[in-house]
Amino acid sequence: MISTLAVRHHIVEAPSGLLHRLQYPGQGIPLVCLHGVTGCAWGWHEVARALVGRVELQALDMRGHGDSSWSGTGQYSTAMHVADLAAQIDSIGLSQVDLVGSSWGALVALEYAAANPDRVRRLALVDIEPSFVASSRDVPPRPRSFDDLAAVLAWLRSNHPNAPDASLNAMAVGAFRASTAGTLVPKHDPVFFECWPFRDGNHWATLDQVTSETLLVRAQATFVRAEVMEEMKHRLPNATLVQLENSTHAVSVDNPTDLAAQFASFFVEVPLTRSVERSGDGVA
Repeated sequence: MISTLAVRHHIVEAPSGLLHRLQYPGQGIPLVCLHGVTGCAWGWHEVARALVGRVELQALDMRGHGDSSWSGTGQYSTAMHVADLAAQIDSIGLSQVDLVGSSWGALVALEYAAANPDRVRRLALVDIEPSFVASSRDVPPRPRSFDDLAAVLAWLRSNHPNAPDASLNAMAVGAFRASTAGTLVPKHDPVFFECWPFRDGNHWATLDQVTSETLLVRAQATFVRAEVMEEMKHRLPNATLVQLENSTHAVSVDNPTDLAAQFASFFVEVPLTRSVERSGDGVA
């Protein structure tokens, strides 16, 4: 039997459609988390489990993923996701949050933090480079459908060799849906089988604009180059770089325990106070 932590679902009405996020119980300034191009909010489930009660973790479904609306034109950009992130943070009803992004989500978090220094207390960027040699159309092949849940879990295990079963279970039930053909398919816009739009961007100059204290996290088994993240550390005004062993690129899925430990040290082991009262939050 697959079970999950107690979680609240929020729906935010943005100008371009509905946005979904998960809220795990805790205290202090919310830790707002964004996933990568093939992920969803449920990819943070086991990180939330490790931090439950200590910090309020809010995991977002980026547009085109999970239970958030798809783009009506099939077009996605990092700038679009930054605008969506602003709507989500505004809906939380606090003047300041802590912000985490993994892969594409890290680029979104980076751009938001640079543009909104008063809204982000601390920032974590997980396993990302600010620019890419590969084009947006150079997308590795992935299965488009699976016969059943067991096939989904087997495929997830092959891609996340170190992940705890609970992490894969959360992704299996949260990131896939039944199709009209009776198979299970990834719960994201099919355009991401063909295009990863973030690869067309260059975010090096944005690093110079960030004022928040920043944690950089690199996976041990990843395509993200160590020397690139070292250069990111030098470009950011106040940054720390750590490498997590026993992890592939999707760190929150593959090694949530060690990632949560880094977050506990960076985000939680400091006094946390809410700066304003909550406003209406669009709970669904």
